[in-house]
Amino acid sequence: MSDRANGGVRSNGNRTALRWVARLPLYAGALMLLVILGLTVVDVFGRYILDAPVNGKTELTRLMMGTMIALALPVVSARDQHITVDLFDGLFGPHQARLRDAAINAVCGVSTLILAWWVMFRAERLMKWGYVSDFLHLPLYPVASFIVLMV
Repeated sequence: MSDRANGGVRSNGNRTALRWVARLPLYAGALMLLVILGLTVVDVFGRYILDAPVNGKTELTRLMMGTMIALALPVVSARDQHITVDLFDGLFGPHQARLRDAAINAVCGVSTLILAWWVMFRAERLMKWGYVSDFLHLPLYPVASFIVLMV
């Protein structure tokens, strides 16, 4: 049998590329977490040793945290790795558990759509009125728009 199937395209290579693309948001989120960690270390060192804290560290951390959470949401949803509590799982049979899971997923999906709509509304207002962060004067609408895109 040939290594190449589907018109000369390697199916294993496609899966590897797809896995890499699917992990890209996680890698970007991990990098962002590393930047937050480095920024915090530099700020603490500067604040207590050199008496010179990093200006705007709180704003940068807030913006990066929102972006980092937005990067993780699609991956967590696609892998079905949400935090769950299984206190009542023993009360449901296999068929009832599937129905329960479908109902919970529907409620979560509607909630996510409402959240995305609300953040999109806020992003439009942030852009329209030119809202910026307090200290560094960074525009806030790009972060809100990115959150809508990722949700």
